Amino acid sequence: MEIEEVEKSTGRPTLNLERRLDHDGHPLAITAADAVAASGVPPWNWRETPGNGGESQSYCGRVISVKWGDYTRRIGIDGSTDAIKEVIRCAFRLRTKRAFWLEDEDQIIRSLDRDMPLGNYVLHLDEGLAIKVCLYDESDHIPAMHTEDKIFYTEDDYRNFLSHRGWSCLRELDGYRNIDSMDDLRPGAIYRGVNYRGVN
Repeated sequence: MEIEEVEKSTGRPTLNLERRLDHDGHPLAITAADAVAASGVPPWNWRETPGNGGESQSYCGRVISVKWGDYTRRIGIDGSTDAIKEVIRCAFRLRTKRAFWLEDEDQIIRSLDRDMPLGNYVLHLDEGLAIKVCLYDESDHIPAMHTEDKIFYTEDDYRNFLSHRGWSCLRELDGYRNIDSMDDLRPGAIYRGVNYRGVN
């Protein structure tokens, strides 16, 4: 006969090492009854909430619905502005530093904070500033010129592009004004690079 000892301080049964673990003699077998008794939830529905047989209960915090293209995500906005931005970037796998904003159903652009109205929003990504850059190919005896399309999203993008080419700034192809900041670029305009010794 098996004897189950009870711990006096807690009233819970203690482990009896002499007890057989299953009826077939296999020490690792655990019956469904043992699993239910231990956790209170049958092992085959551990993902479900006990008692409702379906999905878990909905989150009760401040949640907005954000749509981008064919994807919609529910975003909790209980954190700081930076935390909300980071969650949106992660949820939609935005791997660049492109600016974005949320627009509600009344076409109102809302600031991202924990006090923003709950509801449905559409995510908009900054399309960037598109220009053309004039490049010279001097590998042949006769230098050739061609243009390259370039899109900048941030001032850092602009600075990195100039640094990579060894340029100090850009200049309009038919002008004399040096462009030191991305904000001074005109969409669709054609520019040439200016190196540290003069025009490239």
